Amino acid sequence: MAQKSWRNFSGPPLANFLIWSAMVVSALLFLESWLEITNQPVGIVKLLNQAGFTRYKPSQSPSKGIWHLTGWVGSGCFILMMLYSLRKRFKFMVDVGGIGHWLNMHMLLGGVGTAFVTVHSTYKFGGIVALSYWSAVLVVVSGFLGRYLYVRIPRTVEGNELRMDEIGSLMEELNAQIAKFSPGSRLAELIENKAPLKKGGNGDVSALFSFFSGDFEEMRAIRSIKAELKRDKETSDHVKRRLLWLIKKKRRLLQSHMFLDASHRLLHHWHVFHKPFAIIMFVVMFLHIAVYYVFKG
Repeated sequence: MAQKSWRNFSGPPLANFLIWSAMVVSALLFLESWLEITNQPVGIVKLLNQAGFTRYKPSQSPSKGIWHLTGWVGSGCFILMMLYSLRKRFKFMVDVGGIGHWLNMHMLLGGVGTAFVTVHSTYKFGGIVALSYWSAVLVVVSGFLGRYLYVRIPRTVEGNELRMDEIGSLMEELNAQIAKFSPGSRLAELIENKAPLKKGGNGDVSALFSFFSGDFEEMRAIRSIKAELKRDKETSDHVKRRLLWLIKKKRRLLQSHMFLDASHRLLHHWHVFHKPFAIIMFVVMFLHIAVYYVFKG
């Protein structure tokens, strides 16, 4: 029941709201940072001060004004995003939402945290703290590739990787549902023969390029399948939408199955690259905070 309520709470509308809210707030912060650094006569903070909402003074120092607060918020985002790692490692958190929602929040907090510490720095990237900042940038940027590789491996809602027999069972179930929604094999036959999936080279680099090119080929294939469904006048729109969803899911599963070994290898290489920068980011960040409080007087 807990998992069901989480799914209802964390559906796409909430995710879209959080993403757009984060983008708007980040954009406003970058705008305010430009206004303060260039000594403009107007500013968001000045307007909020006049309205009595805040008492921050415009500043070009990371330790003063609103930029001190953004540093704390950015650091907090970095700490909170590590809850995703706890969700993956501890069994008692299995029922606390699907792993996909946690991964999306992990990435969102990483991006927001980086935006906040960027304006916190007032674009002064010197000293050892620059090591933490650029590590954070690398962690966030490489995180997009990591997510791309992670979702290519078939998993359950809890985040457990599907076994080969489970993948086979899922494929049989998809085939049965496709056959159910497309009786009179002509439509299913036309769809199944559209743009067959291709397997690239065996090397890791060639496999990665095959992933990217395969995604573009899939988009063309899906457009072709949509056109085929549109030409069919006997099938209802509801059935067409359901059939298209099933076909997309089947093709993604087939592609994931073909490149399963390569996905595992690439994800391992990605972890080797990603984790050290995350560790450096946190070590220097906490050191920076400690040094600030030791010498602030």
